[in-house]
Order: sequence, then structure tokens, then C-alpha cells
Amino acid sequence: MIPPRPLVPTEPEFLADGTLYSKRFDDVYASAAGALDETRHVFLSGNGLPERWRDRPRFVIVETGFGAGLNFLATWAAWRETVAPGACLHFISVEKHPFRRAGLHRVLASWPALAALASELIEEYPPLAPGFHRLSFDGGRVKLTLLFGEVLDSLRQVDAGADAFYLDGFAPAKNPDMWTDSVLRELARLARPGATAATYSVAGAVRSGLAAAGFEVERRAGFGRKREMLTAYCIAPYRAKEGGTAHREAIVIGAGLAGTSCAAQLATRGWHIDLIERRGAPAQEASGNAAGVLMPAFSLDWNPLTRLTVQSCINAVRWLTGLSRAGHAPTWERSGVLQLARDEAHFERQCRITETFALGDELARPVDREQGSALAGVPVAGPGWWLPSAGWADPASVCRATLAVAGAAVRCSFNSEAAQLRRIGDGWEVLDALGHSLARAPVVILANACDARLLPGCEGLRLALTRGQVSLVPQKSSVVLRAPVCREGYITPAAQGFHCVGASYNADSDDPRPTLEDHRGNLERLTRLLPGFGAGLEPAALDGRVGFRAVSPDRMPLVGPVALAGADRGEAGLFACLGLASRGLTWAPLLAEIVACQATGEPLPVERDLLGLLDPGRFGGPG
Repeated sequence: MIPPRPLVPTEPEFLADGTLYSKRFDDVYASAAGALDETRHVFLSGNGLPERWRDRPRFVIVETGFGAGLNFLATWAAWRETVAPGACLHFISVEKHPFRRAGLHRVLASWPALAALASELIEEYPPLAPGFHRLSFDGGRVKLTLLFGEVLDSLRQVDAGADAFYLDGFAPAKNPDMWTDSVLRELARLARPGATAATYSVAGAVRSGLAAAGFEVERRAGFGRKREMLTAYCIAPYRAKEGGTAHREAIVIGAGLAGTSCAAQLATRGWHIDLIERRGAPAQEASGNAAGVLMPAFSLDWNPLTRLTVQSCINAVRWLTGLSRAGHAPTWERSGVLQLARDEAHFERQCRITETFALGDELARPVDREQGSALAGVPVAGPGWWLPSAGWADPASVCRATLAVAGAAVRCSFNSEAAQLRRIGDGWEVLDALGHSLARAPVVILANACDARLLPGCEGLRLALTRGQVSLVPQKSSVVLRAPVCREGYITPAAQGFHCVGASYNADSDDPRPTLEDHRGNLERLTRLLPGFGAGLEPAALDGRVGFRAVSPDRMPLVGPVALAGADRGEAGLFACLGLASRGLTWAPLLAEIVACQATGEPLPVERDLLGLLDPGRFGGPG
């Protein structure tokens, strides 16, 4: 993976007549004669829309140049008016110089006809971190995937079959990188049979580049002062194997954060799910801790863990906010998180990361000890990072809320233990230890942590159990901890009278009972975070809880298709969402979205390179 370049945001600028203008490229974003009408003429009509998407269950558009999002909003508005219930629009758009949220709000005020949709876009708009960001609207019927970064690098990471392309970069003479032959070849790679393209530009280099990439090009009447525009038809279509099944039924094994998230993601797509759980309720294993932290992880090389965790944290906060809006509010707060530096060298590294990637205040900013103490509400041990977009949650309440929002689409079978998988025709059957059938479906998702290895054929899944113990520390009436503080360990704000402090990390023990030694270790971690906070606490007087994390050799999760040992890898419909380690709150919603897209054949929400690093078979076992 090539580390991304720092994002350089753009600020709104306007000409005297109110036209949105880019000083960087010395060009306008759209025609002064009427930007919204131009969008409808060039990009919608130029691609035969909305006629082409009528009666289509799914339609995918790829855009070069998100800008202020006008093309997306106009397309969304037209989609709402012309498609059948249940249809899904995927809109994938690249932007090298995105607007900040405040700037986007200012720009979109220019089009009051789209005010309601613009408000939703601004509400969901992500912090400016490099990489992929998937936003969901209209109950999942409209999905916007924003790719913040270089256009060619970003397009190379897209795994999707596109039905239409909007080529909307600044003029080729002003911004040639958006129109290179390499970019146009990437579009041809993504084109599905019958894919079309449209652009306002009729430059010779654009015409010849499209033709060389495999498009038949046609000039048409342009808009406003532009006499001509281009449309194109791809004659070298996307040939990748399409996934998905016509029977929208699945079995999910495991009702922790991974399993409930997978079930809910499929439920939003109109699927029916049998959720099988060996315990008597959801979140009885590692997902049952009293509280956990959701936060990004940054690195100087923007490594795979950073890519996954930054995107996941932003996605998880969005998911939890959506649960609250739906009336199924879990116990959680977007409180921010204070990550203390281990030492002076680590703090300097935090500062370099912030500067290198131009992380805005919405993502991370260094703070000294006094500033950190003010943010946390209690004296802290030293300087660190303030992560405003992070927070904490009660994982069990998240699982319950996730199942509640999925509703009747999920049928829960508690106190049922999956012991065997059996291939039946084009589907799967899950059986218990006595050979009784628990459920049948075309798709099975393993979300039962290390228990997945107990299923015949799955023994080679590379997961290990790691014991973790948290301690419950009584809340002090005179002290209010406002946000989680973490370093080697962590402490969360009080819930129901207790702070959650943890956690031990022991790969050599399978003892499910809390131990005095681990309580003592958690209090030592607390002292290193908040000096004096645990004064007077006796380890023997603390309550606690033990959970067993499922951890892969490289600490990355196992996500994607799985083949049983000795079986043909072509067998379809068996997926894993395993190995979430201690990052379940952060990772689960995005990982579940990945699995749902793989099961349905939808465009994937993460980079192709990253997906390969999550492959359950990357260690040579099943997958």
C-alpha cells in the first residue's frame, strides 16, 4: 500500500456573479448560466437518466470530481422520484481537495431546491481523512462512497461495476491529472455492460483518451455557452464475477458486535436472517463488557491498521448516531477520547503524524497535560492526543439496539449452538451437536469468534484466544470524568455508578473468573493514566468481568469469503467476520458492511488492497 498524500482542503470562493470558483485551478465549478440545470443536462440526460435506472434493483455511478456534491444531490433527487421501493443507488465519487463541512454548508446554500437533501449530506459528511468513506441515506437506499485522495490512486482501489460515469473534473487544460489515459482506463475497467459516460468537455485529449480506453464517443449539444458536450458508451465492459444471490436469506452465527452488525446490515437490504447464538441473549461473550472505547489509530506510514481503524471509527460513530435517531438508543457518547503519549518521543511522533497528514481538529490534535486534564475533567499523567470524533459505549446495549433496528427481519435462536455446516444444493444448512437442523439459507456468516474453529472444515482459521479482564471502579461523587483516557490501558466515564478500567491481556490463561492479580494490574494502569484517581481502592473489593478476544496473527480481522477445508474454493455463500480482538466497537459496523456487500454483490466500501489484507485465507487456512 502506498501511503496517501495529506489532504489539502479547499475553501469556498465566488466570482462577482456568485459562481463558485476555484482559485487553485483558476476555473469554475459549474456554469454561471445555471449549475443545477447544467448537471441535469450533462450528467443525468447525458447518461440517459433517469430512464436507464427505471426498474433496476441497483444502479452504480462513478464520478471524478465530487466538488460541492451538486451532481450527487441532483441525482439523489431524481432517483427518489423515479425508482421502485427497494432499489439501491450507489454513487462513488473521488475528490482530491474536499470542502470542509462548514464550507460545504456555505456552498450548498446556493441551491435552495436541494436544501433538504443538502442538509442530510452535511449532517453525514465525514471528517477529512484520506481514503474511503461510505455514507448511507434513505434507509440504505442511497449510498455515497467518497474517495478522498488522488484520482488515479483512488480509482485503482475501487471494486465495483459501474453503470454510468460522471466526468466532472476541472477543465483538462487546468487540471490534466483528472483526464489522463490511465484514469480513463480505470473507468473502462469498472464499466459494466451497457455503461455510459458523460462530460461537459470536448477536448481532443478527452475524446482520444476515451476512445483508446474502449469507449465509443459522441458529441451532443452542450449547455449554456458550451455548444457541445460528450457522451460515451463502453465497448470493453467490466468482466469481474458478480456476486450476490437471488434468495435474500442468510444465517449469522454469533450475536456479539460482529454478528448483530452483520445481521442488521443485511436486514437494511431487505434480507431475512436466522441469528444463531449459543448463549441465552446477545452480547454474552467479549461484547458483554460494561464499556469500551471506539477510537481511530494513526501512524506515520498510514498503514493498513490506520486505514481500517480511521474509516471504521468514523463509520461506527455514524452507525451509533443512526441507532439513536431511530429510537433504539444504545448507551454511548461521542465524548472524544484522550490518548496519552507513552513518553516524550511518542508525543513528538503524535505531533509529526498530525502535521504530516494535516489532520484537522475534528480528527486529532496534540494537547499538553493541562489541556488534556481540562478536556478529561480530571488531572492526567501527561500530554497526548485529543480525538474529538471518538467516544465510548456499552457494547451490549449496542448489540441490543442493532437488533432492534433490524426488527422482524432477524429471527433469533438463542441457546442454540452451531456444531456443523453442511452444503445442500446451492445453499447451506447449520446443525447442532445432535445433527438437528437449526437453519438453512444460501448464505452463512461466521461471527462467533474463536468458536468458528470448532466447526468441521474451519479448524484452520488462524485465531487465538486472548483473555482480558476489566475492573469496575466506583464513581466518586466529587469527580466527573468527561471522556475516556487511554494509553496502555483505559478508563471510561462512569455508567450506572462505575468506571470501566482495563484491560489485562493474557494469551496463556483460559480462566473465566476475575483474578486479584488482574484487578491489581488494572489499578496500576489507572494510576499511570490518572495519578491519584484510584487512591484507597483495594483490588480485592473490585468487581470485574473476563472476556476472551479472538485475535489473528497479524492483529487484523478475518473478513470475507471462506471455503471449508478440502472444499472447492468456488463454493459460494460462506463468509467470516472474525478476529475483532479488542476493537469490536470500532470495527464491527464497517466490517459488517463489507460482508453485506460481498454477499449481495454491491460495490465495496474499502480499498481493494485493504480487502486483501482482511482475507480469511491469507495465512493459508480456510478462506
